[in-house]
Parts: sequence; structure tokens; C-alpha cells
Amino acid sequence: MILSRDILIGVALALLIAALVGGLNYWKKYKERELDRIAALVYRFEKGELKREQVEDKVRGTPYYPYFLALIGADPSLIAKELGEEDLKKLYIERKAYVDYSSGKLEEALKDLSHIKKGDFNYISASLLRAFVYEKVGNRKKALSIYEELSKKYGDTYFGKIALTRIYTLK
Repeated sequence: MILSRDILIGVALALLIAALVGGLNYWKKYKERELDRIAALVYRFEKGELKREQVEDKVRGTPYYPYFLALIGADPSLIAKELGEEDLKKLYIERKAYVDYSSGKLEEALKDLSHIKKGDFNYISASLLRAFVYEKVGNRKKALSIYEELSKKYGDTYFGKIALTRIYTLK
């Protein structure tokens, strides 16, 4: 039996579609394995098993790069740029300020926190941190002022309750 031209074209198209679907599935699985490998590298770096140089070039351009940048303490604007979300810059600024506060770099923490303004999504938590910093540098009056503002405006929230507790402690 001789196959007609239409049947041969149909079979060829079916084979082409099957090859494309198979190729796309293979590519998807390959990319998933690559991301798993990168995630493992970042995890080992975070645990201290790998050095920065062993990880940085391999993680650049992947979804794990912003997290890696945060781990190494990169500039928050670079992290925000990598994420493509400018508002997230404020989150990384606050994170850096907390690290500075924790390590005793109090003036640097205050400088970082000055970039977070009313209207930013993390203004309340950054204000509370600002008050902690003022308390630690000995500016009790400024700390109390911030705690009172937070307590009045956000009294029924977690941050308002912490502020109220600090007011009672400092008075």
C-alpha cells in the first residue's frame, strides 16, 4: 500500500509536535535541575562550606542572586534592582540598618533608617528600630517620642504594643 502525500505530511507533523513537546519537557527538567544545583550552592555558602568566589559567578543571573546579595550584605539598591521592585529596596535598607544596630554601628543604622519615610510599607517597623537605636545611643527623649507616636497611631498592633511596653520601661 502506498501512503498518500497527505498521510505522510500528517505523520511528519505529529512527529514534529511530539519532538517539540519532548524537547520542551526535557528543557524544563534541565532548568529545574540547574536551579536545584544553584540552590544547593547558595545553601552551602550560607552554612560556610563554600567561599564567595566559589558561588558568586554561578549564581549571577538566577532567581537566587538577590538572596545571595543579601547574604553578602550588598547595597540594598543593587538587590532591589535585581528583584526589579523598587519598593523592596526599603526592606533591604531596614535589614541593613538592623545588622548595623546589632553590630554596634549605631550612627550607620540611623543613616540607613533616614531613607525610610512615612508612606513606605515598612515605616512602622523601621520607626521602632529607629527608637531602639536612639535608646541605645542614650537619646532617651527621642526614643520616647517615637514610641509615643507608634503607641498612639498603632496601639492595637504588634508594633504599638511593643512601643507601649518600651514607654512604661523608660518612664
